[in-house]
Amino acid sequence: MVGGHVLFSDSTHVKASANKHKYTKQKVLQNTKGYLDELNTAVEADWKENEKKH
Repeated sequence: MVGGHVLFSDSTHVKASANKHKYTKQKVLQNTKGYLDELNTAVEADWKENEKKH
């Protein structure tokens, strides 16, 4: 907002369709460590490609 850019927003309220008693169970096939390693590799590749510093 300080930069002088225009910002538009509205105050629309949307009713959530969440129900604590209705859900489905799913088994996750990917572990967290593997996902984080893959994500870190992609970030490092992006840094090198765009010559960004840590």
